[in-house]
Amino acid sequence: MAVVKLRVGLAVLITAIAFLGGCGTSEPPDSAVPNSPKPSPANSAFAKIDQESKELISAEAKWQAPSSLTVDTTQRVGLSIGEGDKIADKINTLLPSTSPITAGVVEVGPTVRATLFATEGDADVSPSVAMDASTGSNIQMLWTWLVKPKRPTDRLTLTAHLEVPLSDGHVVSNDLSLTLAVKRTALYTLTEIATHWGTWSGVGASIVGIVGWFTARARRRKRASQPAAS
Repeated sequence: MAVVKLRVGLAVLITAIAFLGGCGTSEPPDSAVPNSPKPSPANSAFAKIDQESKELISAEAKWQAPSSLTVDTTQRVGLSIGEGDKIADKINTLLPSTSPITAGVVEVGPTVRATLFATEGDADVSPSVAMDASTGSNIQMLWTWLVKPKRPTDRLTLTAHLEVPLSDGHVVSNDLSLTLAVKRTALYTLTEIATHWGTWSGVGASIVGIVGWFTARARRRKRASQPAAS
């Protein structure tokens, strides 16, 4: 009888130990498992911008411009991105007297905005014809502007500001610069002379007056230095 009780006691003890060990190693219920940290909205936004930026296509940009401009004369200047028959035909039609000038490689997307600026006070710029004949990764974009220089200069700087809008409102931008000489004309020179004639006349009159004053003063001194007749 004592042996039976001992066996029963050992069985109970082993069962208790196994139960306690199982409680220590059992997995907590799903509700007790902490959730993995979620990415913050800011990180998600940056990831989206990074992804869209990687999807932009690289293409070569070229200016289409004459070798020089003429003061007070409106001439067309263009900027093309990519190559193709359609854009080549448009350049031949709109910019027949221009030559391509490499502007570098830019990143473009489905939508690209371009604005041309000139050095303040040097020229008037107005947008002209633009086209987008791109299909997939074949980029064919062209913008043209009418440029009217206001004064002769060796360095008229034109800057095209490109913007590629992303879906979240961010913009990828790029600036491309072009420097051209502006030639003087005979008409501009005559107009410049006529415009400043009043100023130059006033300066000339002042110079004549000063010279006359010094001449008269010298004569008076000369007469004063001569001995009086006896």
